[in-house]
Amino acid sequence: MQGGDSPTVDASMIDEESITYADFLSKLESDKISHVTFLAPNGDKAYATIKNEDGTENKPIRIGEGYPMEDPYGWSSPAFVVKAVAKRGVPYEFVVPGLGDSFVKM
Repeated sequence: MQGGDSPTVDASMIDEESITYADFLSKLESDKISHVTFLAPNGDKAYATIKNEDGTENKPIRIGEGYPMEDPYGWSSPAFVVKAVAKRGVPYEFVVPGLGDSFVKM
């Protein structure tokens, strides 16, 4: 996690394939995101399913560097990402890792 007034995900701490938060936002604005899965309880990890030009979808990919982390004392929160996704009409869900088959690591 990167510190400061608004903590965000640090790419060096991610051990899986990911896209930057800026790239995610660009794809969201271009209607290239078909679904987002947030991990409960706060959504501090999120995975986006990206649409290809031919209409097919890639497997979900982690939204990484720059993604906002929950900060109860500041202005950083994945809630802003949920709002942006909902505003674009993209389906999303929150899942609990380890609870049955609600989430399988991508």
